[in-house]
Amino acid sequence: MTDLDHSTLVLDVGKTNVKILVMSKAGAVLDTEKLDNKSLDGPPYPHPDIERIWQWLLATTTHFANQYTIDAIVPTTHGCTAALVCDDELVLPILDYETEIPDDTTETFAAVAPTFAETQSPNLPAGLNLGRQLFWLQREFPQQFSRTQWILTYPQYWAWRLCGVAASEITSVGCHGHLWNPQQRSFSTLVDRQDWRRLFPPLKPAYAALGPIRPEIAHTTGLPPTCQVYNGIHDSNAAYSLYLRGHAKPFSLVSTGTWVIMISPRLPLSSLNEHRDMLALVDLRGEPVPTGRYMGGREFEILSQEVGSDKTFTEADLRSVIAKRSFLLPSFAPGGPFMGRQGSTLGPQLETPGEILARATLYLTLMTVTSTDMLAVDGDLMIDGGFVNNPWYCRLLATLAGCPRCFMNHQTEGTAVGAGMLASWHDNDMQWPLHLTPIDPFEDPGLAAYVEQWQQTID
Repeated sequence: MTDLDHSTLVLDVGKTNVKILVMSKAGAVLDTEKLDNKSLDGPPYPHPDIERIWQWLLATTTHFANQYTIDAIVPTTHGCTAALVCDDELVLPILDYETEIPDDTTETFAAVAPTFAETQSPNLPAGLNLGRQLFWLQREFPQQFSRTQWILTYPQYWAWRLCGVAASEITSVGCHGHLWNPQQRSFSTLVDRQDWRRLFPPLKPAYAALGPIRPEIAHTTGLPPTCQVYNGIHDSNAAYSLYLRGHAKPFSLVSTGTWVIMISPRLPLSSLNEHRDMLALVDLRGEPVPTGRYMGGREFEILSQEVGSDKTFTEADLRSVIAKRSFLLPSFAPGGPFMGRQGSTLGPQLETPGEILARATLYLTLMTVTSTDMLAVDGDLMIDGGFVNNPWYCRLLATLAGCPRCFMNHQTEGTAVGAGMLASWHDNDMQWPLHLTPIDPFEDPGLAAYVEQWQQTID
């Protein structure tokens, strides 16, 4: 059997959906299954239904193992999530990052939190700072917390569960959690102040093979006992890693999903504004990555829920909304460049599904451009993720973002493919799987005035 017959299984745990994909070693998606990701309300607090995901993972992997020769597994997940484990079990449920942390904890945490200049982590709402989550769990559940053997960031939790090896990884530890000093490439003062450093297992690269799957998983699923589990990566960095290896020219990235993540690699860190949801992620090489974000996928879900399952609209719908000057004003989900504002409408009400979807698309584009302007994006602008299925979003962004060239990556599973390619990271002869198409700008005589009115209204 040749290497061409071997494939990689990717576990992609998003906030809205969990996906398992089978990939060829060259990055082609061969098969996929999806599960809706629902959190449980408690007790003792909202938390993802880990056992539901796990049982589905085992069943789906068993199905795929009957069809493909899988010799590698790579996990990728959303950020600001960690598991506290001892022996082979959780000592506490994994906290859902949308959980509101009590005000008294937030106030106390503010006194010990590192500065933005140290960690490039802004103070974010709910549990969007992992350091605040850990601080609250340590105070609220001291007995359980004291049993913690390892703090595992979320991709590494799944890797540990699959192979039994505990590791840390830089993209998840460095994900706006107040836990990492990206300029010093070390844990932050908060980690030492709270005596957490001993609880983080050794750092290993995202592309490190940790070891073979647990024997009982091989027996249950039919996977080869030699199937290697890789350390895994934060989802935004998974998408970003594709371009690090696959696009030689300077680029900026808009990666879309539940969160819209905008990356501007050449922006000085001193230009980041912590009050506008700007921060520095850390890429898999350990380099700080200037970033802006907002919860665009969640907002689109909210704004389009009355429309039904068909999310398509026409050019005429878009031009009609521009002509009517009907606006959505931020924000409809936590975080983003307008944190603390409550979303609203302005102008004529819309009645047709097409116009409602067109207005939501205009709003998401303007939210994206707000952040890309602050990030001073330059080079080739790349758009990937779920929003590439909305050609009008891509064309509007090509018009308004100000980059000389704008490309759409037709690989809509960019996060999963980027993660899966970690199993081939050391293959320097590999053709990296980017499927880029230039985007034609969208022209409308009323667009500039529409944008100007929106910007004046929100200022």
